[in-house]
Formats: sequence, structure tokens, C-alpha cells
Amino acid sequence: MNRARWAVLAAAVLHGTLSPQGAAAHAQITTTVEFDREIVRVLDNHCVACHIDNGPAFPLVTYEQTYRARWQIRQDVLTRHMAPWAAVPGYGDFVNDNSLTQREIDFVTSWAESFGPRNNGAVDAGVATGTVAARPMQAHADFTTWVQGMPDLLLSLPAAAAAPHPTESIYRTVIDPGLTSERWLSGLEYQPSDRRFVHFAVFSVQETGQWLASWTPWRGFADLPQGLAFRLPAGAHITAEIHYYGATQPLTAHGALGLYFTPQPSSRPLADLNLNAGAMTELQADTTILALQPQLRAGVQSLEISARKPDGATQVLLFARDLPLKWPTPYVFRKPVSLRKGTRLSVIEHYATGSSLDAGDAVTLSTYQGEPLPREASQERPPAVAVQRFKLAGTVKSVDAATRRVVVAHGDIPGYMGAMTMGYAVGKQEDLGKIAVGDRIRSDVVVNDSGPHLENIEVTGR
Repeated sequence: MNRARWAVLAAAVLHGTLSPQGAAAHAQITTTVEFDREIVRVLDNHCVACHIDNGPAFPLVTYEQTYRARWQIRQDVLTRHMAPWAAVPGYGDFVNDNSLTQREIDFVTSWAESFGPRNNGAVDAGVATGTVAARPMQAHADFTTWVQGMPDLLLSLPAAAAAPHPTESIYRTVIDPGLTSERWLSGLEYQPSDRRFVHFAVFSVQETGQWLASWTPWRGFADLPQGLAFRLPAGAHITAEIHYYGATQPLTAHGALGLYFTPQPSSRPLADLNLNAGAMTELQADTTILALQPQLRAGVQSLEISARKPDGATQVLLFARDLPLKWPTPYVFRKPVSLRKGTRLSVIEHYATGSSLDAGDAVTLSTYQGEPLPREASQERPPAVAVQRFKLAGTVKSVDAATRRVVVAHGDIPGYMGAMTMGYAVGKQEDLGKIAVGDRIRSDVVVNDSGPHLENIEVTGR
């Protein structure tokens, strides 16, 4: 009897241990990454150019939309399938780079794998007194304003029917800006009338064929470094080539084009330099390259553009792989690349197995000859948002003087991010020789369009 009673009791204890009622309702969240803080910034900077209502991809604006898609987002950022950008880091530095940094990838994967927390409860929690809760945080994009200000000349693309097509269709038209005298074009901006189907647009001068700019959903404008401008002779026309993808209905309106002029002639004549894959081109004069525009065809998997200099050194201007042919893009250098006379430029392509391309793809380079512009001239725009400052306190885990980066294990940074071990760039004015592994520090985290960096570092303990 006693033995039977103990057996029943043991079975009851075992049952209680394994019973679902005795387990937690769900696993504990183990990340400090929150939608309302880190994830919204990633969406704003990289995603909502396409992932919006009435955009070319499913919307990722609200918490609910992003939460439902979190596993797909995680997979896409880990494989670097999204955001669409093919250039491999370390081979050229481009102002229109839309790829996620490793830090941003870590944010997204940590958030997805930890059940996608929204916030700490402060934003969408109700108030006992009956007052209205704060508006939930969401990503946002404004495609109604002109990034460079109101254009000097605003033109509508001619209305004409473009038939729907299940894959890609290209609509070409000619725009007459009505120029009665020579003008100097310093910038260009395009606003499609229907963003759902536009993946790419190219603008050039009809009379000369000169490439002016290319539009992508994540960078809809082009502006030249100070002192440079495209010459538009009197009577010149602009050719627009709009790439639609998956249009489900006839398209008639094609958007508006804004032109920005400068009163001064360009300090250097701008010209196109055309390269072909498999061929080598030797520069006949000192040349500075502003941007690259490949014309890719199906079957191309990777592309390398390199410069063999007169001293024998080789500089890779662009290495792009897993090319997203549905999302073509120009590659606009953050700082123009200057090459000496005698440099040999070459284009190397790799193709998918079974591809049958009769000739290599072409690449258009926007260039000028002569002495380079002053060092400070670049195609980097001023920050679009105000600089923000936050307070950090933590312990130094590593110091890399060569790259001027430190890794810090820090506590919560109010208004910016939760407790985390992260790498940070260090401001040029900071003396890294005074910082060692194990030091406890306080500093400012300065955040702008270039990312966060540390300033005013103070060692508080060792």
C-alpha cells in the first residue's frame, strides 16, 4: 500500500513538472532593442523608400506590419537580399549606399529573435486618468517635398499611355525644358506619379547623349559637387527612361522633374567615359570620376571595375556581386576619384551558368579632366537631420587606434538605445592614448547622418 501511494505521489509530482500549466506562457524577451527606438530608425533610413502603402513593396510602417514580417526581414538582412545594394564594402565609397551596417543587422536580428518588443510600455500604455495615450511610434517617409528645395524649373513628363506588363517595361520620353539660352545644371530631382511600379529612371541630354543622373527609390535626386555643372545648350532636350516593373494597369502620368541651375559655368567640363566588359581603356589625361552607371543584362552575377595605375598599383573602383537586376542603381562616389594619365580601366563580369551573352555590358562613367577640385568638394550632402547628443557610461572592452574605434559595454542610453556592448567611432579631437581596456568612461554619443561617434570622453575609473 505504501509503495503504491508513493508511486502515485511521484507520478503526480512528475506530471506537475511537465504540465503546460506549470510552464511560462512564453519565453522571456532577452533583448534591449525596441521597435520604437532602434527598428524605426532602420526602417526610416533604409526601408520605407519602398515598403510603404502604395509603394513597390509590402508596407513596413507600423509596428504591427513590421512584427508580422519580422522573420522574413531577419532572413533578408542576414543574406543582404534587402535593402537592394550590390556593392561589396571596402571597394569604393558611395554616397547612395543603401546597405545596412553590421550594427543595424544586429539590431534587426536581435529584435526578431526576441519576439519583437515594441517598447518599454511608455508609448502605447493607457493612462488611468482617462487621458489619451501618446501616439504609437511608426516609420515615416515624405515624397511630396523636394529634397533640394523648390526647383528652379519644374517640368511634367509628357502624359502618354504605358501598357501594363507582368515583368519589366521601359517607357521613354523626351522633355522640352524650353531653354532659350545656355544654362548650367547643378542638380536634378525626380518625383514619380505612381511609386508602386517605378524601380529605376535614367535622365540624359538628347542632343549629346550625356548621362545626367539616375533615380532609385532610396535616392531620388542628384547634386554635383560645388563648382561643377552640366552644360545644357539653348534648345536642349532631356530624355527620360522610366523602368516600370509588374505594372497591373495602364500608366498615363509619369511624374515631375525638377531642375536646379547655377549662374556660373562649370569649372571643369563634364563628360561621359564609356567602358565595355572585357576591354581595357587607357586614360589620355588626368581624369576624375564622379559616378558609375552599369547597363546590366540578365545573367550577370558580379561586376568589377578596376584601375591599373601607371606605378603598377591597382585600385578597385567597384566590386558588386549578387546583382539585383530588378533594382538597377548608379554608384555615386562620396568623394570623386582622381586618376592619373596612363591609368588603365577594365571591367570584368561573371555570368550565371548557361548564360549566353554575345558581348560584355557597358558602363558609363561621369568624369571631368584636369586638376582635381579642392579636397573639401564632395557629393556628400549636409546632414538632413539635426545632430543629436546622448550620454554614455560604460567600460572599455577594446581600443583600435588605427581605425579610431572603441568597443564599450554600456548601460542604457536614455532616448537612444538600451544596455549593450557596441563598437563606436571616436571623434578626431579625442586622445585614444589616454584610454585603455578596462577603463570606465563617460562620454557624449553624437548621432548624425554618418552614424554615432564618441566625443568628450572622460575616464572615471580603472
